[in-house]
Amino acid sequence: MKLRSALITGSSVRVGRTIALHLAREGWFVHIHARTRNAQAEETLREVLDGGGQGAIATGDIATRQGCEEVFAQIDPNLGLDLLVNNIGVYRTGPLARLPAQDWDAMMRTNLDGTFHCSQLAIPRLREGGSIVNLGYVGVASLAGSLKTAAYSATKAGILVLTKSLALELAPRRIRVNMVSPGQLENSVDLPEDYARRIPLGRPGTSEEIAGLISWLASEAGSYVTGQNIDVAGGLMLGLRGEG
Repeated sequence: MKLRSALITGSSVRVGRTIALHLAREGWFVHIHARTRNAQAEETLREVLDGGGQGAIATGDIATRQGCEEVFAQIDPNLGLDLLVNNIGVYRTGPLARLPAQDWDAMMRTNLDGTFHCSQLAIPRLREGGSIVNLGYVGVASLAGSLKTAAYSATKAGILVLTKSLALELAPRRIRVNMVSPGQLENSVDLPEDYARRIPLGRPGTSEEIAGLISWLASEAGSYVTGQNIDVAGGLMLGLRGEG
């Protein structure tokens, strides 16, 4: 059985770290990416290795084309690539009229541009049957205006278009592209105190639930799914829109 290889951007901490550890437990060779959190990346790699998994670290700034190229230059070409997870993201809030230009630029360059550059660089390496999974935002397929998160939502809406377009473009090569859109997770920076009332299933999600879905999408069981966005949000945004 060939060794499956994955690159997960922003995988030294939080959801990305969980995704890397989950895939490693399932036998994937995981490339753990960090921009500046080298110590956390080393810790994540140690946990992968201690658990009997295989992996390596790739560093670089996803917000620039050069940085993305540096990341891919650190991936052993002999391994090939079976999965790219575009996880890394910058999240800054505020009304558009007062949003600092550098915050807008940081979100666009990291979230949207980074997803484009990494996907484009991954395509020549992806084997037939491989996949790209982009991280979205709950309700991205039907977003309304927002008083706080308009810039962030704009990046995720752009990624949704990229997801569907790349899925169509890469289908002849049997490469699938999907989007996983988390809602409120246990470690979300903006988890409301009244989450039990706002989330129909009555609880926040977990990073493991995100990782499990990504693993399924990259597996044989998910091999007929492409161009889709899947909310993992406990029913958040069903019926009434959440505040944002």
